[in-house]
Amino acid sequence: MKKIAVYSFTEKGNLLGEKLSGLDSQIEHFYNAKTAGGIRSLIPDDFKNRDALIFISSTGIAVRMIKDYIKDKTQDPAVLVIDDLGRFVISLLSGHLGGANALTEKIAKLLGAVSVITTASDGRNIEAVDLFAQKNNYAILSMEDAKIITSLMVDGKAIGFCSEDKAPPINYPHLFILHEKDFNSHLKALTEEKKLEGLIIVSNKKRETVSALSRPLPIVHLVPKNLNLGIGLKKGVDKETVAEAVKKALDSINKDLIAVKAIASIDLKQNEKGLLEFAKELKISPVFFSKSQIEKIEDDFEKSEFVKKTVGVYNVSAPSAFLLGGKIILDKFKHEGVTVSVAEE
Repeated sequence: MKKIAVYSFTEKGNLLGEKLSGLDSQIEHFYNAKTAGGIRSLIPDDFKNRDALIFISSTGIAVRMIKDYIKDKTQDPAVLVIDDLGRFVISLLSGHLGGANALTEKIAKLLGAVSVITTASDGRNIEAVDLFAQKNNYAILSMEDAKIITSLMVDGKAIGFCSEDKAPPINYPHLFILHEKDFNSHLKALTEEKKLEGLIIVSNKKRETVSALSRPLPIVHLVPKNLNLGIGLKKGVDKETVAEAVKKALDSINKDLIAVKAIASIDLKQNEKGLLEFAKELKISPVFFSKSQIEKIEDDFEKSEFVKKTVGVYNVSAPSAFLLGGKIILDKFKHEGVTVSVAEE
């Protein structure tokens, strides 16, 4: 299945659809008159499985066909509408996270048409919070919070920005850069001085900690995916125990679970159901290192004769976390047969 479906309903629309499919190999064109069951029969599967749907039709036709399948901006595909003369390309749904705005500009350029984008932030050349997060691979803890802060930005309000990450700050002219020390005693004074009305915080710290720092200002907490976990475990440990061990380990260093980027262990554990199920729950494909890979660096970490006798190396968790990348910030945390180490990129 190709990533983009184009639907046409008139003879002129059919010609335009054929033109588009010839310009981009990812586009598949369907003409209503030659589609068994009509275009409407394709929408349920296409809305769920394709990245973008393009209607060469009126906006009314597009809206009526997709209305029953719309969920939210984090799940919906991009939806565009083009008039059958190819004059206007309209971003209709999922402009930011779904990529409809960017695709609208691309298609308009291919056709020599006018792009129509109605999202308020784009009209003001403001980088919306959700796009900023997507660009930098940050998790957004609350889409509602992102919406509130973006709305304040659209209205030209002063926004504070504090980040632990190295990426450049969000593109916004009324942005005031804050540092972590500002939250200890200066935030109230800075808020009054700079007339701050909201905060953007990029941090892998626990959400409760970040929320407490920012009260009473509205805040959007963006979490960089920069924590790598090395996990050693006894045979037969279940998913719940692995999850509890990881939670306690991260709690001990004030880090949020959503910041986890990767998980690794030794290849002898690649069939451990508890570990595999936990990784699947986080939508992470675990990495398994060989004994020889771990042996090359194990002298740099604490050694255990018991672990050596059991799996053939002196330490599993810390070398595994290190091999994934980053600096070890938690050397070892043990909980009911599970050992967790954490590296931060």
